[in-house]
Amino acid sequence: MALNKRTLLLAAAIAGAGVIVLFLAQDPGNSAQQEDGTPVMSDKDLRVELVAEGLSFPTSMRFLGDDILVLQKEGQVRLVSQGELYEKPILQLDVASGAEQGLLGIAGRQDSVLLYFTASDAGELKNRIFKYDYDRDERVLANGTLVMDLPGEPGPFHNGGKIAIGPDGYLYAVIGDTNAGGGMLDNEVSGRGPDDKSVILRVDRETGAAVEGSPFYGDEKLARYYAYGIRNSFGMDFDPVSGRLWMTENGPDEYDEINVVTPGFNSGWHKITGPIARSNATLGDLVMFEGAAYRDPAFSWQLPVGVTDIEFFESGKLGEQYKNNIFVGDVNHGNLYLFQVDGDRTGLHFAQPELVDLVADTEQQGDKLKSEAESVIVGKNFGRITDIETGPDGLLYILAYEDGKIYRVAR
Repeated sequence: MALNKRTLLLAAAIAGAGVIVLFLAQDPGNSAQQEDGTPVMSDKDLRVELVAEGLSFPTSMRFLGDDILVLQKEGQVRLVSQGELYEKPILQLDVASGAEQGLLGIAGRQDSVLLYFTASDAGELKNRIFKYDYDRDERVLANGTLVMDLPGEPGPFHNGGKIAIGPDGYLYAVIGDTNAGGGMLDNEVSGRGPDDKSVILRVDRETGAAVEGSPFYGDEKLARYYAYGIRNSFGMDFDPVSGRLWMTENGPDEYDEINVVTPGFNSGWHKITGPIARSNATLGDLVMFEGAAYRDPAFSWQLPVGVTDIEFFESGKLGEQYKNNIFVGDVNHGNLYLFQVDGDRTGLHFAQPELVDLVADTEQQGDKLKSEAESVIVGKNFGRITDIETGPDGLLYILAYEDGKIYRVAR
């Protein structure tokens, strides 16, 4: 029997943590922590190494060659080079840092990066994307130029913030509903018109302008959008084999999701969370712009785990079973999950019969909660995971928010 909503407490924001954590009514057996609290992998051939520590609430990281640029929520960009965390930030930004605001996302190439952050502009909160030149010799980010302004009000939640450069060379950026709701982009038929909330944008990475080939390019109001109906997301990545975009999405008190994002994807918020068959909604309840399509999640957690980053592991160094499959992290338990992509790379494959319905239900067993997702957990004790990356050395790197550490998984 799936866990009933009545057994849940209210979702609450951890002050300054930048994420919503769902506290459970009874949770003695649900913690990922072992007695010594050190990260551990279920595969005994793998080991976890500490790469760097001393970070303050890190939200995202990016490899530029062997250098790692790490974002801190309060506005600092830190540099880790040759295993050393540089003492001073290489950039300090003035950011708004309440709840899920702050310095949130990074993308880039060897000589430049794009940063997504929340800031106050003449008293108005905005989420902004700036481009910076990276001077490798001087170890600084400089020459910041505005690429795109996005809404930040009313806030302070659901700012999204993950950004990526796609295989097509364009910039993809996800923003949630900024705690607003009530818009057509989050499926309110008579709501506000398109206003850059609850969407994934696909734009020119220098100018923020709409680009041809986007699913709604012919509609001036929708031209920059690749997907919509998104409550909030802390993870987005491209399949290196198919080029398809995948994302994680955070539910309210039910159904965190992993989604395959096809052009024109409508994720269903706020009419649908999880599979449509488990909701009281129909497709007729959604705002369906011309060129849009709804699709059920590739996977859902019936009881939210605080799902964060998603990473296609582009390496065989940990074993062929991991290559080009998906690692996902959470913040509620510090768990690392592994998902196997199916043969045509349009969804996920599960050998476990309890997950064939693509939902990890949770049951009350005595005084404990047991989730069907236990079978896809491959790592525990990572604290609150905010980013996962494949390093240039072919190993897996994991960013821990509350511990302020970077871990590496090696064989």
